[in-house]
Amino acid sequence: MKRIRIHTFGCKVNQFESASFHSGFESLGHDIVSSDMETDVVVINTCSVTAKAGVQSRQAVRKALRNNPHAKIVITGCYSQMAAEELAAMDELQNRAVAIIGNSDKHLLVETALQDNSELTLLHTPIDSVKEISHLPIRHFSNRTRAYLRIQDGCNAFCTYCIVPFTRGRSRSLAVADVLQQAKIFAEEGYKEIVITGIHVGYYGADLDGNEDISTIMEKLCRMTPSIRYRLSSIEPLEISGKLLEVMAQNNNFMPHLHIPLQSGADDILLRMNRRYTTGRFAEILDACRSKIEDIAIGIDILAGFPGETEDLFSQTYSFLKELDFTYLHVFPYSRRPGTPAADFSNQIAKDIKDARVAKLRRLSDDKKNSYYRRFLGSSRPLLVENSRDNTGRLKGFTDNYIPVVFEGEDILKNSLLQVKLETAEHTALHGTIIPDTYER
Repeated sequence: MKRIRIHTFGCKVNQFESASFHSGFESLGHDIVSSDMETDVVVINTCSVTAKAGVQSRQAVRKALRNNPHAKIVITGCYSQMAAEELAAMDELQNRAVAIIGNSDKHLLVETALQDNSELTLLHTPIDSVKEISHLPIRHFSNRTRAYLRIQDGCNAFCTYCIVPFTRGRSRSLAVADVLQQAKIFAEEGYKEIVITGIHVGYYGADLDGNEDISTIMEKLCRMTPSIRYRLSSIEPLEISGKLLEVMAQNNNFMPHLHIPLQSGADDILLRMNRRYTTGRFAEILDACRSKIEDIAIGIDILAGFPGETEDLFSQTYSFLKELDFTYLHVFPYSRRPGTPAADFSNQIAKDIKDARVAKLRRLSDDKKNSYYRRFLGSSRPLLVENSRDNTGRLKGFTDNYIPVVFEGEDILKNSLLQVKLETAEHTALHGTIIPDTYER
């Protein structure tokens, strides 16, 4: 029996894949341990979406080598995919039991990590040659109320700021039967909600035989397990079809919540980003969502300070968003990522200007979010109770339309579905009370 520690950086897809490693180790009788315990194997699932994420991943490798002198170190994820040779050449890795495993070889990670050898192991298939998605089955997620189900990997979009197509490869879809089987496993494990995720989830099915797409797989999932709530983690605007909205409208277990990347509210910047829509088209898509799905929550991704974003162009973004009907923003400062076209663009924006723009957009997000939350005061909504409490000891959860709610209740209510009445607004959530006789384990 070995003691395994897993560190995960980055996106929900990485979290899904780390959960698969966890399940694989446990199924073979090994223990997953916390960071303060002696360890035989340390797995670091890295990220490289920004230059900072790459630095953090490299720092994590050095820390693991320093703090675990007798452990085998396994490095995987996007940083290991794009910087395998740099990692292998690190002085600290010499004469250590180390494995460097690329993204397309993650299905071999558990087996490789358990091998007793003292030399460097390098599993690194060129990502642009990979045609099939790695199959990584999972039993459960540790300490998570909801499960993530990765149905797709890779991206064909090549936005000018993004390194992901070079670390994840072209779009590949998980077979329909495997998607459905994984959802059944999560249902058997007692999960009440599954988040459907991928690197570019709206591409799902394009590489499969038949007429599968994101709307058909969502419909199959909703109908197969009607007791499970489903969410989409993120979907590009041009992939929100009338058919997908129809599936959401017709299935009560497809949650009325979409997260839609916009990235800029200025058409000139969208063109420089290689985004394939205009602000006008984006607004039309949001109008279609709201007309089809009552009370839908809509989150939006925005990058502030993209190269060439003048004060006038930023003002266009701000004005566009101020008039747009959405729920919240995820705002990020543009990060110059070596290896992407935008890293070499002229007119890079100074950090203090980017920080000021991010702060202004986040204030707008707070205003929009609070306005949306307050629309539902006095109403009741279905809610999934989280497995942990807030910092004041109250239970917490999210409604179907992604409103965070805190309320009083016993531990037996954790991981259950119930109805809450939304009564008062707090800074980041609503306060509610449980409606009697609506509790479902």
